[in-house]
Order: sequence, then C-alpha cells, then structure tokens
Amino acid sequence: MRAWTSGVALILTCGILPVSVLAQAGVDPEGRQQVGCFRGRPPPACKSFWIVEMQGVSPVAQTSRIVENRGGPTYRQEAFSSQLEWNLGHMVNMGPRYAIGGVVTAGTGNGDALTALKLRVRRWLGSDLSLEAEGGLLWNDANGGSTSGAIGGTAALRLNIRDQGSFFLRWDMLPLASQSYSFYDPGDPFIGGYHDPGGTQHALSIGVGTGSVPALITTAATGLTLAVLLALFPYD
Repeated sequence: MRAWTSGVALILTCGILPVSVLAQAGVDPEGRQQVGCFRGRPPPACKSFWIVEMQGVSPVAQTSRIVENRGGPTYRQEAFSSQLEWNLGHMVNMGPRYAIGGVVTAGTGNGDALTALKLRVRRWLGSDLSLEAEGGLLWNDANGGSTSGAIGGTAALRLNIRDQGSFFLRWDMLPLASQSYSFYDPGDPFIGGYHDPGGTQHALSIGVGTGSVPALITTAATGLTLAVLLALFPYD
C-alpha cells in the first residue's frame, strides 16, 4: 500500500462530501428548475448538476516498448495499468437534449497515478439515460514510474444510467521520453546499463463506474478503511 494512494482517497472524500451537502441544499421544494442538482436530469428538472463518480478502468489493448537491460534480459514494458479513479465536475443543460461541462479525474495505479482534465458533452436519451463524450489532457505527476511527468491525451464514450452507474470505452495516449543510464566500475570494462526507448504509447480501455450516492458511500468507506489501516500499520 502506498501513502499517496490513501492520500488520494482521503482528499477526495473530504472534497466530495461538502459538494453533496451544497447540492442538496439547492433543492427547490416547489419543484422548479434546480441549479446544482446532485443527480443530473434534463430540463425542466435541472438547470445544472454536479458530476460525482467513482470508477474502475482496465486496458484491453495497448502498445508497448522493448526495454533493454545491458548485461541482462530485455523485457516488454507497458505504460498503462488498471486504475481506480474519481471524477468531480459540473455540467449545465443547454436545452432539452444536450448538456456541457467538465470534469477533473484523479486515479491510482500500479506505480503511476494518472490525472486528467476533460471537457464532457452529454446527450439526453430520456430522463434516466444519456450518452456522453469526453476528451482532454492526461498527465502523470507522480514521482517515479516509467510515465512520470508525461503529458498526453484522453477521450471516452460513456453510457450513463440515472447518474448512478455508467459503462465506458476510453482511449489514452502518453508520449514517453527515452531514458538511459549505464553502470561502470572505474578501471573495469563496461558491465551493464539500462535503456528505455520511450515513444508514444496508446491504450484502449473499458470501465464501469458509480455516480452520485454510490460514489460518495464507496469513497467514504474506502477513505475510512485506509485511515484505519494506516493507524494500525503505519507506512514508513
């Protein structure tokens, strides 16, 4: 367990819960169009609404590169891994058919934590069903890892059900810098080294998510569990 993993969950827990309280406080008891609905709905129910989602995503196909260990075996390296992610954002209904807005995505991964800033467009298919397209910037600001510091792009298509659950297909891209270093022993011949050719890496992933109340409950439970584990087993 990494310290930053628990930090992400706890920060998001603290950040999302107040949002839900504010959104609920904006409910109009007379049933008029609401600003800042907690669960998104088309007009006339909502003028705008919050995006609160927790999701899991896993690559089904991706490119890779050959990493050389001079003096040792070579191996194939992939840039993307399964992720647990949180989306937080806001959307505005532009009419009965479309809504537009943006989300910030923060995730955890196997050594590389990915973050994204995306524009999202929603097409209402009814009061409880919608299709969404999103795209924007993807980057890794974690220290260490093969993709650390890389900035690329991401795009996804999503089927959303009542803002309570979703299924999506996503493409991600990261351009990786070449990395090399060598081991020398003064006075002796070259004995080893490492070379990662880098290059632009792509992944096609599928995912499933929860929104609204399920996301808040799951996030709060995750944050509480991690806090208890850290208290019982401190991470050095």
